[in-house]
Amino acid sequence: MQLVSRKPSEAPPTRMGALAKLPVFLDLTGKRAVVSGGSAAAAWKAELLAAAGARVEVFAEEIFPEMASLLERGAASGSLIHVKQPWSVGCFAHAVVALADVETEAEARAFACAARSAGVPVNIIDKPAYCQFQFGSIVNRSPVVIGISTDGAAPILGQAIRRRIETLLPQSLAAWGKLAKSIREQVTAQLPLGPQRRAFWERLAERAFGTAPSVRDASQV
Repeated sequence: MQLVSRKPSEAPPTRMGALAKLPVFLDLTGKRAVVSGGSAAAAWKAELLAAAGARVEVFAEEIFPEMASLLERGAASGSLIHVKQPWSVGCFAHAVVALADVETEAEARAFACAARSAGVPVNIIDKPAYCQFQFGSIVNRSPVVIGISTDGAAPILGQAIRRRIETLLPQSLAAWGKLAKSIREQVTAQLPLGPQRRAFWERLAERAFGTAPSVRDASQV
């Protein structure tokens, strides 16, 4: 059997520098997410989880107007359900991510310990000591998604970077990303691995920063 080397598209650096956090993109489509708390901050994070396709269950006896509005209008994707009761140990079953907005250290510790015992990654809003993952600033040109982290050191800097990137990336980039995703299997089947396939994707990438693609662009790239 002949081995085929799958080298990266571009030469890697001689050595990867230290990373404060590893950026990882989770596939939450159709998966269960637990949110504890009905605050405005919890609503923002719940909307992010749902926008990524998660089935979000919000455990809260009382909710703030922001959460009530979100539950009424829904998110761009996924689903949101209000469970009118506090969280319990059993609520983590079959969840893939858990998030809470709590006031005290004791509440944060209890929620984090319960989630970790269930094997569920946890985030406590504004309490980094109990977090296994963080939310960064996001530039959304889905399926092109850019996450920005300052490791909690300078959130305002992260937001400034996001705004700068927003001005550089046209909204039409999302349409090009969707086109690339839709034709990927066809390109893989028709073009052999190597210079010809790479040239095709490079031509598409060059055009992705212009106007939105037309129905003819897939064959003309």
